[in-house]
Amino acid sequence: MATYGARGCGTTMVPGTVQQLTVLLILVLPGVFYQAVRERLRGPLATEQEPQNRLVRAIAAGALLDTLYAVVAGPWLVRLLAGDGEGPLAGVLRRPREAGFAALLLIVAVPSALAWAEAVWRRRHARAQYEPTPTAWDALFRDRGSCFVRVRLKSGLWVGGWLGSRSAVSAYPQSGDLYLQAQYRVGPDGSFLGKVPGTAGVYVRASDIEVLEVLLPPSAGAAGEGGG
Repeated sequence: MATYGARGCGTTMVPGTVQQLTVLLILVLPGVFYQAVRERLRGPLATEQEPQNRLVRAIAAGALLDTLYAVVAGPWLVRLLAGDGEGPLAGVLRRPREAGFAALLLIVAVPSALAWAEAVWRRRHARAQYEPTPTAWDALFRDRGSCFVRVRLKSGLWVGGWLGSRSAVSAYPQSGDLYLQAQYRVGPDGSFLGKVPGTAGVYVRASDIEVLEVLLPPSAGAAGEGGG
């Protein structure tokens, strides 16, 4: 069987066989899916911003899940992988559908379900509600529809514009910034005075903002008040 990967000084730098790659994936992927779903539900942790910390946590979670799999269904997994002792992965080649179902269950479904259950348990036992959105900036613009945005810069200048489908808002962990696809003139008191002729948008950095307001279009505002 051909091997892949760089070899140097007598050591293998990457998995050199299909079996080695399979073992690596089995060890790591359950932890990767667990961590991805957990982070999606609870938000990223400060201790996991470094790539090496995320990798270590994924490997640890994957190893724990694999140990549980071995205890609960070890003989079945061995038969599925090795068949009747015909060689590594012989069982997978003979029963691909069953192997695919097992991979979907053990690598994706179970880790995702555990992460979801953990998030639900923590929410029920938390003293205060936890918001998984990492910053208020993200919470303000997440799932935000089209609207007017008005900001007062630290210099005292007012800037306003239309946040639409061609606008852009940064997300954590990037530094906050905002692009409004159309700029509007704003008076000294913050009132909108009309669209800037020939506008192609306006860019604002969050670090320059002192106050930011989101203003719904008249029709949307009336609907929101009626629904309240």
